[in-house]
Amino acid sequence: MRVMRKYGFAIAVLALCAAMGLYLYLSSTKGSAVNLDQNLKAPSFALTDLDNNQVTLADTNGKVRVIYFFYANCPDICPPTTYLMTQVQDKLKDKGTFGKDVEFMWVTFDPKRDTTEALKTYASKFDIDAGGWKFLREDSEEDTEKLMKDFGLGLAKDPSTNLFTHSDVITFVDREGVVRKYLTGSIDETQNADKIVDVIDALVKK
Repeated sequence: MRVMRKYGFAIAVLALCAAMGLYLYLSSTKGSAVNLDQNLKAPSFALTDLDNNQVTLADTNGKVRVIYFFYANCPDICPPTTYLMTQVQDKLKDKGTFGKDVEFMWVTFDPKRDTTEALKTYASKFDIDAGGWKFLREDSEEDTEKLMKDFGLGLAKDPSTNLFTHSDVITFVDREGVVRKYLTGSIDETQNADKIVDVIDALVKK
């Protein structure tokens, strides 16, 4: 009893850590069930694509939407996350769901620099299939920042460098317009295309 009183808290913490470690291991094991652990109504938006057409969230209802907020001048995480998603794109094309059941939406939060032409240049650096992948912008930086935060994501700008600190998070919206999952992008060294495809497949089949 004295041992339990003296070390009870430490034992409880160790047990909790062990349980969490086991949970993370099992949830990362290939073939484990995908946990769609979010239930947030996605905020509506009206943005412009690279052909100057207006795109709204409601326009794409009926498809799974994969949304990522980025900027073309990003010096670190945005390009590798975009590259990672080209691998996801190719796997979905093999399944026949890319463009048909799944739409990627890359939204810039730096519209002053990310003109339509700048976004076209950024997109051209990757093997992107425009049949299922839209690059979107709107003129107001403030409105785009609000939209990102409405999705539950963080953003901060350093006015001295014009660099952003932002969430490297991929957001998954189901066919009805509900956020069902967040996954970290390339900043997570354990992230890979198969894990992301598993989430998308679960939402396509839902």
